[in-house]
Amino acid sequence: MTHAGSIRARRPRRALLAVALLAVTGALAACDGIPTAGPVGTGDGAVSEPGPVVLLAYGPPTDANPEEIVRGFLQAEAAGNTDNFAVAREYLTGSAQSSWDPHQQVVVYSSRGTPQISTPTESEVSLTYPWEATVDANGQYSEAAPGAKWEGTFDLQKDSHGQWRISGLPDGVLVSEPNFVSVYRSTPIYFLSKDHTFLVPEIRWFPVRNAVTAAVNALLTGPSQLLRDAVDTAFPDGVTQTVNGVTVDNDGTALVDVSGPVLTADAGQRRLMRTQLDQTLMRLPGVRSIQLSVAGVPMQSVAEASLTVDPPPGTPPIAIQGDQLVTLSGTQTEPVKGVGSLAGLDARGVAQSDDGKLIALLSGSNRLVLAPTAEKGAVTLLTGIRLLAPSVDRFGWIWTGSATVGSPVLAVLADGTPATVTADWLEDRAVESIRVSHDGARIAVVSTGQNGVAVDLAAVVRDGSGRPVRLDAPLRVGAALVSASSVVWVDEQTLAVLGRVTGSTSSTVGIVPIGGPTRMLPVLDGVTSLSAGKGERSIYARTADGSVFSLQGLSWRKVIDGISVPVYPG
Repeated sequence: MTHAGSIRARRPRRALLAVALLAVTGALAACDGIPTAGPVGTGDGAVSEPGPVVLLAYGPPTDANPEEIVRGFLQAEAAGNTDNFAVAREYLTGSAQSSWDPHQQVVVYSSRGTPQISTPTESEVSLTYPWEATVDANGQYSEAAPGAKWEGTFDLQKDSHGQWRISGLPDGVLVSEPNFVSVYRSTPIYFLSKDHTFLVPEIRWFPVRNAVTAAVNALLTGPSQLLRDAVDTAFPDGVTQTVNGVTVDNDGTALVDVSGPVLTADAGQRRLMRTQLDQTLMRLPGVRSIQLSVAGVPMQSVAEASLTVDPPPGTPPIAIQGDQLVTLSGTQTEPVKGVGSLAGLDARGVAQSDDGKLIALLSGSNRLVLAPTAEKGAVTLLTGIRLLAPSVDRFGWIWTGSATVGSPVLAVLADGTPATVTADWLEDRAVESIRVSHDGARIAVVSTGQNGVAVDLAAVVRDGSGRPVRLDAPLRVGAALVSASSVVWVDEQTLAVLGRVTGSTSSTVGIVPIGGPTRMLPVLDGVTSLSAGKGERSIYARTADGSVFSLQGLSWRKVIDGISVPVYPG
């Protein structure tokens, strides 16, 4: 796993884009060397919602020893969201004040573990934290592996007045997990699919206090490296916020003032810009409308473009029941119209297109076929060793591959046109499960290798015809899982993974946000496969005895026996 073991924080050598990440350092339980409380106030948020909790900062006390200076710094660092880290910098030497970058990252530590503080020498203070996650300068969240530790060392020296000050420290700020979820907000930034028919979210975490400004900045900056070659943006290069930035008035109108070549855009491009901006900002609390202006001059209002965002399933789930392909409605099944008998196929791993007209399945473990019709038998599309359960994207490509080390990801059209999808990062791994998102720009992949299991999100890069050509370098998600075997999409921002976390003895369903902490659903003994439509209530899980369950509140309820797990389009 990428975060396994103890990792020592270092100052990066390259500059990173800061997004004004602010932090609150919370209680470090069971450690009397770190502040556990402080005066609490309510900050004035930029939107109409309860203000974020902040700690008040105090300057360095006279004649404090190195450990006391570090403790005071951590307290003052927590107030950086209200004073731009001014008091925190009083704990630093002149050179450290200039070089320390508090916006470089946010280290989220678990409040369930016990931090440790030590003084290896008179002028050094070392901290070790149970590591929960990291948010980088762009707001991208990366979950830490189980048992991971964050280590940081503070170097100190005396100033001309004989007072200890911090001369060397890790970049970024430290936040407890409870404070992090209170002070930061997960925010989808919406970009365009390459064919400009779907909105594709990229998930970022921003401080609540300036979430609107940070979201606009992220939108204007464009997609990160993760999605850069798989999505588009309507905002031209060079468009930036003006000094007026973004304000939200008492009526909930977000006033967004920009500069750059916005006015050169045609009407269609302006509609797309408006759609991206509206879909990004209108999800933030307190924002009810948006007014875009250029250098202080309001732009003429345009309507949003008609784009699809996080659509619900277009057809009911289908499953294999004996020698039939059936739809499931409630607890009842009925044969899928137009599909012939599955007798003799050893049918498994069914998948369907968004409109339900294209149905593919595995015949045994080594053959991918189109479902038979009343007039025609199953048509072989691909053969291979231990083929993966297929996934059908909105362009009609049927995805699969062999679950063997180094085997490529494959895709094929219903007419037999093949595509080998390159993914350098999978060359020494065995893929266990794949699922393409409804927008067609992203794919979730479960794989295993020498360093264990991984759940990854990658961009799907296509040529002009929509043919998939490669999977770009991924974002690791679900790092808390120690095993995983299957993945599906729950919504545009969330995966469900069949897996296991440390301390559990059997696999169950985990909810894995794209940029957020993994959360395990109630245990279901013997679960072997899962599916989902939209939302957690749409999740189906099948157990080894052939029973299918759905999630009802905080427990699983049996729906039906004797069918495969019902699958939605995708």
